[in-house]
Amino acid sequence: MKNSIAQITELVQRETGISVPAAREPALRAALRRAAPGLDTDAFLRATADPARRRGLVDRLIDEVTVRETTFVRDRGQLDTIAWHILCQDAEAAGSQTIRVWSAGCASGEEAYTLALLAGEALAPRQAPVDVLGTDISGAALADAAAGLYRERAVRALEAPLRCRYLDPQPDGSYLVGERLRALVRFRRHNLAKDPIPPSGEAGFDLVVCRNVLIYFRQPLAARVIRALERSLRPGGVLVLGAADALQRRAAHPAERPGQPPLRQPLGRHPSRTRQQGLAAALAAADKGHRDGALAEVASLLAVNPLDADAHFVQGLVLLEAGQPARAAAALRRALYADAEFGLAAFTLGRAHDAMGEARAARRAYERALRTLDPEDHRHELILQQIDIGDIAAACRARLGGRP
Repeated sequence: MKNSIAQITELVQRETGISVPAAREPALRAALRRAAPGLDTDAFLRATADPARRRGLVDRLIDEVTVRETTFVRDRGQLDTIAWHILCQDAEAAGSQTIRVWSAGCASGEEAYTLALLAGEALAPRQAPVDVLGTDISGAALADAAAGLYRERAVRALEAPLRCRYLDPQPDGSYLVGERLRALVRFRRHNLAKDPIPPSGEAGFDLVVCRNVLIYFRQPLAARVIRALERSLRPGGVLVLGAADALQRRAAHPAERPGQPPLRQPLGRHPSRTRQQGLAAALAAADKGHRDGALAEVASLLAVNPLDADAHFVQGLVLLEAGQPARAAAALRRALYADAEFGLAAFTLGRAHDAMGEARAARRAYERALRTLDPEDHRHELILQQIDIGDIAAACRARLGGRP
């Protein structure tokens, strides 16, 4: 019989699609304590067996487990490729006066509001003919989205003129989404892993944006969700996936020939290589300054296992050295999601925050690195073999002490 934490891990995956690696067990236990204070794992399972208590307890656990960190205009370069004028023309050709947009996995709403804002800017001076639906599995996240109140960190990438046009500054330094955007955006709860796609009662969409959600799903589920998202588009519609999620799109459409099974490694250029060989190739390319080659090797690794902590770490390291600290931080957070005890990833995340001028976040990352650096931990041996743990710890202490 499986132990209680393994049963809760299965419960989370069954309810949300989120795969919780073994390295995330301490984080899952912490989420459980926040969701159900006073209940240990066995007591929580007993409580969920009571139909009157189950839904509330499970929903609170989902709120604690799901990743809700996002910002306005996140990964702006990708969003700027959306051709709003063409979407508008296609919608009108289909007999609709409205561009229908779905932000799937919208967390606390920043992405949904961002899409409405970008549509408004692109189609000005007229009021943007856009209807943006934001959905998420977390009720707490949707409550924040509906409130539309955000701190400086969430809006810092938004240019001052756009802030003035769409957000109302508050006395405490926060920002409230203005009516101009609220009129274009609506929110509802939806579970990508279990609910119909598109959501019940919704017609087809011209644009579906689902970014950095599917990386937390196991591959068969991720592929199934991608195919369903594609089917939810109107003819000519566009599906936008996050960089990591997009690695799984090929897996949703494997090249098949009659009588042959689907390819298991659709992005792997060297299917006979082991994971260690692929990781070594990525590190070697990075060491030589071949960034594109390193990222391609990482893409192959993540196509096989989207929760490969080492691959996300190498991706973050390469992006940081390329002068892209925000993208690097996102990759490094994914590494730490996959392995919460990955001290070197925490240290490198601190460097990324330093590069962005985020002193408080950098400090938290360095403190986390000091807590988790362990010379007896050999899980990341290939990456750590050229690095002295003592040097990394000293560097963390120097940064925490304010010394250069």
